[in-house]
Amino acid sequence: MARITLAILILGCCTCAVWSVNDRLREVYSWRQLDFTFPDQMTRQAAIASGEYVQANNLPLGLEVWRDKLFITVPRWKAGVASTLNYVSLGSGSNQNRSPRLVPYPNYAMNRLPSSGQRSTDRIINTYRLSIDVCDRLWVIDMGIANGTKVGQPQLYVFDLNTDRVIRQYVVAENLMRADGNTWFPGLVADAERKSCDRAYAYLPDIGGGLMVYDYRRNSMRRIDHHYFYFDPLATVFNIGGVRIEWPDGMFGVGLSERRRDGYRTLYFQAMSSTRMFSVDTRVLQSNATVRETFDEYHHLGHRPAGMQAGPMTTDQATGTVFYALVNQDAVGCFNPRRHDRLSADTSAVVAQDPETLEFPADLKVDFDSNLWVLSDRMPRHRFQVLNFDTDDVNYRVFRAPVADVIRDTVCESQPTGGDGSRPPSRPDQPSRPQRPNVATNSMGWNTPGDKRSDFD
Repeated sequence: MARITLAILILGCCTCAVWSVNDRLREVYSWRQLDFTFPDQMTRQAAIASGEYVQANNLPLGLEVWRDKLFITVPRWKAGVASTLNYVSLGSGSNQNRSPRLVPYPNYAMNRLPSSGQRSTDRIINTYRLSIDVCDRLWVIDMGIANGTKVGQPQLYVFDLNTDRVIRQYVVAENLMRADGNTWFPGLVADAERKSCDRAYAYLPDIGGGLMVYDYRRNSMRRIDHHYFYFDPLATVFNIGGVRIEWPDGMFGVGLSERRRDGYRTLYFQAMSSTRMFSVDTRVLQSNATVRETFDEYHHLGHRPAGMQAGPMTTDQATGTVFYALVNQDAVGCFNPRRHDRLSADTSAVVAQDPETLEFPADLKVDFDSNLWVLSDRMPRHRFQVLNFDTDDVNYRVFRAPVADVIRDTVCESQPTGGDGSRPPSRPDQPSRPQRPNVATNSMGWNTPGDKRSDFD
């Protein structure tokens, strides 16, 4: 009887500790399988007949938002991906199509794999996660690998969204990548100023343990290697949707703070196979200083409880909140550096969690209107356990909610910045408002700040 009572108490704790999807996020789109808009019906039928389009092999992974466009990427992990870079029109009203076809961007031709004799640099081969800057530009990193075969070198594209034209294309040199072939770019984040669009940078994490910094004005790229970019060997095992996976993935999620008066920002970053978060000033990244000279400028911000590995990351410029996809928990978490100096079980929260609708939150973004967007896609089953992947079920979903609603009454709630983008001053004279419990509790068997393992914690 005592065990039953304890189980009820624990379950009660878990229920009030997290928010369900329906409490915080609202479903905007959902698909059983993806479909595309082809130039015409004849092209569509030819793609199906040749195997260029195999519907079951198309899985959405990344998303970005610009005005009335929701960009969605489809990686070429399997044969038959019709287009890797796409969008859907957001539209409005109750008659909106909730399972729209994806429209290839900027067009279908540029997303087709090159035939023999065609140049790979004229095509977008394989992309994952995107970034849009304040100058209406879409930044895309193309890995150049399709279905496990190298088609070309990784290349960075920058599109002018007002004209849908490529305005910059940069091929990543071989000497910038790991010699063992373990370089992989899961995404990027663009850093631009509206008043000076040429003064722009892109920060590209490499899961092999590196960070690329691209300088738009100089059209150059450099690689940074730091100990904080690597995975935690104790956090490489994942269990998602009934699939056990061992992922030794390093540098993965990146997000930017608001711009300070000095013109620079803070880059927050984390490895996929880790529960720790770090930061570095973009002044350091944009300088030519070596890692040896700036090693101590990279800061450890703390860690979440064990089992709470996080992949993609995004930030809200208005409130300062950092959101991250807790891929091992079917959840979305948050941490607010404006309110808390250290990341811990007490200073982070789970704002949405659902084992069905949020199974593998693959990407998340905050748009320029401070709305949080989340895409879930059941990727582990789709890639590694196909027999457990039901194409008749709803497998892919996109959610949206205002950031203010997502973080309300949590430890991440914060006042917006002033008009100059400066950080609000701390107010120690005011009592902190009561918070709901966080997801991390001892009753769930996770580590808490009291479970110190080393001085590094």
